[in-house]
Amino acid sequence: MVGLIATALFVSAGCSSGLTPDRFQQQVQRLLTQTRLAREAASPPLSPEHQVLVVGADGNLFLIDAISGQRFALTVDASPRRQYLQPAWSPDGERIAWTRLEGGDSAVEVSRFDGGERRSVATSFPAFYFFWSPDGDHLAFLSNWVAMNRPTIALRLVELQEETLNVRTLAEGRPLYFSWSPDGKTLLTHIDGERIELLKLNGEVEPLEITAAQFSAPQWAADGERLIYAVADGRQRLIVADRAGRELVELTDYTGRIAFSLSPDGAQVAYVVTDDPSRWSVFGPLYVVDVETLRTREVTDDPVLAFYWSPDGRRLAYLTLEFADGRLGLRWHVWEGRRVAKYAFFLPSSVFVENYLPFFDQYAQSHRIWSPAGDAFVFAGALQDGRSGVWVQDVIAGGEPRLLGPGVLASYSPR
Repeated sequence: MVGLIATALFVSAGCSSGLTPDRFQQQVQRLLTQTRLAREAASPPLSPEHQVLVVGADGNLFLIDAISGQRFALTVDASPRRQYLQPAWSPDGERIAWTRLEGGDSAVEVSRFDGGERRSVATSFPAFYFFWSPDGDHLAFLSNWVAMNRPTIALRLVELQEETLNVRTLAEGRPLYFSWSPDGKTLLTHIDGERIELLKLNGEVEPLEITAAQFSAPQWAADGERLIYAVADGRQRLIVADRAGRELVELTDYTGRIAFSLSPDGAQVAYVVTDDPSRWSVFGPLYVVDVETLRTREVTDDPVLAFYWSPDGRRLAYLTLEFADGRLGLRWHVWEGRRVAKYAFFLPSSVFVENYLPFFDQYAQSHRIWSPAGDAFVFAGALQDGRSGVWVQDVIAGGEPRLLGPGVLASYSPR
């Protein structure tokens, strides 16, 4: 194979000038890399364990095994005309959903993690956010919409039980945020910046609260009995309520707007309060409050832009702004209750900055940066030394992040 590549390059060199030995070696290495990636991409993984779902720089979707580095292509035909966006794992890792844009048409596609059983359903508007139900039987998504000749957002549901995918609209409003109940039968919604409602899959609505509190994504606790959202009754307050909307406890009060995330074990809530004049959707000190005792700790007084609990709730990864070499980038930190570890500075992709970071509190419920064991997290971007791609950061051994391969966005399989 190397001989064939070298022959091809020498033939090419006869038609051009300036092919120095260094450039020749670089081209050989590039072609060898392309050949290796093409060969690896042909072998599907046997299970979703250790797989990282990646959006490539060329717009294709693929998996990379976080241990072996082996790649598998889910799509191979992305182009300026055909795009694949917003890939999302199902809760058991067996399926992946994404948006396909082709010309003026859009569709939701769902396949097994190994690329099999790929199904597609056309949509009026492209889905820009996916959130699987915890049981994996339903796939909810958000898209632009038009209601009464006015632009808005639709919350739509994909039925997955049949061979043919069916889509129906559950709610409309702008903005629109939501959280699944653990049994996958009801959605907790925050619509139009004021309505807190329970929405059943048959379209039945149970109003809980009309509030002017400034926040985005509500959250349903894993025990199925508690809801986390904010209310405004003379002052803005972050509360825990029961399924009927009755207040159980006040976690904090605030001015400005708040972003929060309940730990998977339901014991703690992390939150950031942002002053209204800030140009960032989230920008302020990070706090963690114990739900039972209400003990509150300041994790950092540096302005934080996003934060993500590990699956076991023992660690909290968060991002801060930082200047390095005259460039504004992000730096990872991980809080473990008594200490904070500092990790990589990186320049994130425009996809992450524009589409994910401003809505991190919604994505934190549906897209996983943490490994299932909570011992590593994944991210994409360019490090301070200029190397770019998808990186895995080990939080047990520490040290520098490990390069998995090229890509602009990544998320861990839940298995």
